[in-house]
Amino acid sequence: TMTTIVQVEFRESLLSIRDEILQSLGHPVISTLGSRAARSLDLSHESVGVVLIGHGAPWEERCNLAAHFREILPGVPIVASLRRRDKDVSGADYNCAADNPPLWVRTVRQALAGIG
Repeated sequence: TMTTIVQVEFRESLLSIRDEILQSLGHPVISTLGSRAARSLDLSHESVGVVLIGHGAPWEERCNLAAHFREILPGVPIVASLRRRDKDVSGADYNCAADNPPLWVRTVRQALAGIG
């Protein structure tokens, strides 16, 4: 079965743009807006390959979200996108600059392939 990409974004405009980019990778994509919605996702029947956390929430909130996914999806890589002055999101396996889409896509591919 194809593994699913789970995306948490914090701005609707970015959610749809990124959803489109992710769809092009050929995996099913579940996109959700905001931390509360992300925490209430039922992923028990999904084979999740990677979790993406957008950069549009406070740093601490993103770290907490990473910890949440680490707990419910042990072993699933987490990719966090960062604002310019962000420290790495603790608990994420990959951190990459939000303003570098090619790098971000490459990182997602890498995480899906389980390399790195």
